[in-house]
Amino acid sequence: MIELGQQAEFVRANLAILGDWFGQPDLGKYADMLAARLDLKDGIESQVAPVDFFRTKSWDGVLRFGLYRAAQYALTRATGSQVSIETGVLHGLSSAFLLQGLADNGSGRLFSVDYPSVFEDGPSNRDGFMDTLPPRMGSGWAVPPALRSRWDLRLGKSSDLLPQILAENGRVDLFVHDSEHTWDTMTMEFAAIWPALTEGGVLIADNIDCNTSFFDFARKVGRIPYVAPVDPDHVVPGTSGIRFGVLKK
Repeated sequence: MIELGQQAEFVRANLAILGDWFGQPDLGKYADMLAARLDLKDGIESQVAPVDFFRTKSWDGVLRFGLYRAAQYALTRATGSQVSIETGVLHGLSSAFLLQGLADNGSGRLFSVDYPSVFEDGPSNRDGFMDTLPPRMGSGWAVPPALRSRWDLRLGKSSDLLPQILAENGRVDLFVHDSEHTWDTMTMEFAAIWPALTEGGVLIADNIDCNTSFFDFARKVGRIPYVAPVDPDHVVPGTSGIRFGVLKK
């Protein structure tokens, strides 16, 4: 494992690159703001402490949660998102970072959609990822209670729930895809969200190397994407080395 200082520099440097792409060169400042949120780290640690299934019990800094979650926090702050939507929750670590961004902005709401992969039944997806919830735990169980007041968690398939959420709100400022990473599901979610995405809003997609859907959609809507690298501690030789992508409306 690299030192925390190296991890922090990796996150800060890549947020700066993302900021140049996004049109906010000072986006890297949110790495330092996030690093100071020790209450976020403490809150997550309190949630996972009694759960044997979840092996990691502590982190030596907030930025250990990686560039992916730091970018979600930074873009929530930078866009001033009032309506954020994510698909795919599982333990809720990304949800916590999105909610922390809303809390630090002082406004906004997160709508999360999850088709739970319960321990007893196994993964609910068809993309090869085998993670499940801990026994007897529900989606988003690791989100600290202090962050839940801005959270609307809905259980079911994104194909059913996204149209409902969009009909209720009429817009979305920030969208995160982290549900089933198949071409069909990803393309469906992107197509559903894009018309409702506000000008200057962002679409974030995790695990974009699973298939070509993210790049296919970027070409379809005429956008040049930002593509983020894998954190240094998670590089696997022989793989693509990319983790997530972002599109700006």
